[in-house]
Amino acid sequence: MPRGYVCPDFSSVTDPYTEFPSTLSIDEINEWTTVRSPDLRLCRNQEVLRREIEKPGTFSEGTLKAAWLIVDGSLHVQEKLNEIEKASREFGIPPQILIGALKQESQLSSIGVQPDGGNYSCGIAQLNISEWCESMNVLPVDRQKQLGWPSIQCDTAVLPVESVKSFYELALKKNAGLKPVYQMTAEDYAWIKLSDVSLSEPVFQAVSSYLSHCQDFTLSISFKARILKNLYDHFVPSALKLNEHYTEGKTFSRLCKNPYPVDVYPLHTGWLLTTAMYNAGPVQAKLVGHYFQVQNNQFPLLSPQELIEALHWGGKWKEGTEFIIFSDQKGKEFSQKWFKSCIAQRHVARVVQHVTEPTKTVVRSLDQEGCKSTVPLYRQQSSGVKEN
Repeated sequence: MPRGYVCPDFSSVTDPYTEFPSTLSIDEINEWTTVRSPDLRLCRNQEVLRREIEKPGTFSEGTLKAAWLIVDGSLHVQEKLNEIEKASREFGIPPQILIGALKQESQLSSIGVQPDGGNYSCGIAQLNISEWCESMNVLPVDRQKQLGWPSIQCDTAVLPVESVKSFYELALKKNAGLKPVYQMTAEDYAWIKLSDVSLSEPVFQAVSSYLSHCQDFTLSISFKARILKNLYDHFVPSALKLNEHYTEGKTFSRLCKNPYPVDVYPLHTGWLLTTAMYNAGPVQAKLVGHYFQVQNNQFPLLSPQELIEALHWGGKWKEGTEFIIFSDQKGKEFSQKWFKSCIAQRHVARVVQHVTEPTKTVVRSLDQEGCKSTVPLYRQQSSGVKEN
């Protein structure tokens, strides 16, 4: 996380992403590329945004979005960390897992609503309205009323994620390109009335409340932790839950500002599997079990890299398709697209790398050609189970 160091002056360099000012010594450069590397990343992206303001059109839309996410994510760092630690204590989730998941979703930025293939996700945790609803409905009624939340079921038949679409399209039309979509805020939606959309009043109220508050990280962080906890409780195999706990009197060995808040390892494999489930569905546990040919739910003690290995190599390619097939411990067959498997293992790798010390590598993503819809030749040849 950025610590607030004063940035070097990058205005004189040609490439703000790779070069250093000539005024820096070798020792200073070494310090910026190691212990200060999160701040270096922030400084370089601040320079990108500065140059774009000075000369519009200098950078691509993708580059500018990536830069904005990093710069916006660096705001209110301590407040965000406080909320992450609070959620960690409440739900028993390692703070490293929660930080890594949030950074993977949004770089910790308060990003506006993203269409996301019809999912319409929002905020630091990139939650859609269905996920938001589940957490809103467990808040005290007085708090729900304060946030303008109606009495409504979270069933997608009642409150589909597509209900945000009409709001999004109206706001997009009014915005007319004045600012990038990802920088749109609650103000861009506040003018929309019930008569402007074809929704029932309770759904209108729910969407209005969601769009008013989904960029509030004090809500989103807790909501994200609650969703991960629910996945962990209901779908992570019990054998993985029992592993990787500190014994009595032991805790995380690195010195933290506050005492380490939970009793499991920072990169607990069960919690890492939960982040894959959030991204690709609970069936990932069955995929991991298939890869290790687990019987009687006796999962082996896994490292984070071995979890990535199972997500990547688990399941055999179904010839002539984009799918891999695998079975649970009772022999029931499942299938999923290779692209989903590839994304899931890469997601776990990035969650880990987001919280790994600068310049160090704990795990690696195993995709050799990027994640594509077609199954690459090297993956087609796999048996889909771990070879002894």
